[in-house]
Amino acid sequence: MNRYKGYYMITSRCNLDCDYCVLEDSPDQIASELDLYSKLNLIDHLYHSLGFRRITFSGGEVLIAGGKPRQQFIQILNHLKTYKTKDSEDNLEVRMYTNALLLNDEVADAMIGVVDLVAINIDSSDGAQLENFGRKGRLGATYLERVVKVMHMLARRGIPLKIHSVVGKLNHKSLPEQIHSIWKSVEKSGVEVKKWKFYQYMSYDDPERDHRHDISSEEFENFISKVENTNIPEKVNCHFKSNQEMDDSLFNILHYGNAQYRLEGDTWTTTRRTLDLREYTSMGDLFEKTGIDQDIFNRHHLLEP
Repeated sequence: MNRYKGYYMITSRCNLDCDYCVLEDSPDQIASELDLYSKLNLIDHLYHSLGFRRITFSGGEVLIAGGKPRQQFIQILNHLKTYKTKDSEDNLEVRMYTNALLLNDEVADAMIGVVDLVAINIDSSDGAQLENFGRKGRLGATYLERVVKVMHMLARRGIPLKIHSVVGKLNHKSLPEQIHSIWKSVEKSGVEVKKWKFYQYMSYDDPERDHRHDISSEEFENFISKVENTNIPEKVNCHFKSNQEMDDSLFNILHYGNAQYRLEGDTWTTTRRTLDLREYTSMGDLFEKTGIDQDIFNRHHLLEP
């Protein structure tokens, strides 16, 4: 059986309201979120029937899945322990994306031996710029200060860390100059980061939002060139994810159990939805019934042997 990797957006709930994010947390969206039992059942099906051996949990904010801050996510972590094994063929690699503001010692302890990588968004070192994005701190600390504190909390437990940054109109010129200060803030706390991913802002067919954040491919290429010429340590592996790569790789497992995918010619508003993934007996069954190009899917979602 092929081994796959995928993204499971387990909740649409979020404690932030980032302006560049299209995710809705309307009452209808919240009501459609799977209950805990169904989430665990879906994870089981992804593993046993569809061959997923890496699942990246995101949201919304993963730590408020089920509307129960931290509580339900810890229950999910406890379930995921059953899939951790030293056999590389059978082991389920677990990753998570978080804004980190709700992460505490209790969650961090539950992550030990379960979560293999945590990615945290840092889009700027400038507090005012971060607030313009919608990223704010809590308890009197700035967003960056709070994030660095959480990164230190996880690093002390041996959990690898990664930085994510969304690149758009607000920061594509300033972020290359801020990378060193972000890095120094992280390094000063005793945290070692070996991966940093930069996402080009992706259009959501929303003219007002796109006007505030959209950048051209040429502007993103210029950003890449500037970052590559900064003094970011060589040991940090930078990945620049363009709109084209995001389009080609789109397969988001949504909070209600279906997956969002794109066929040729689709825009964001015309992307497709699978049935509940538990309806498919195998990935071959899914490819046949949805029209997803298996070669393109494998290029982005097939785990190397």
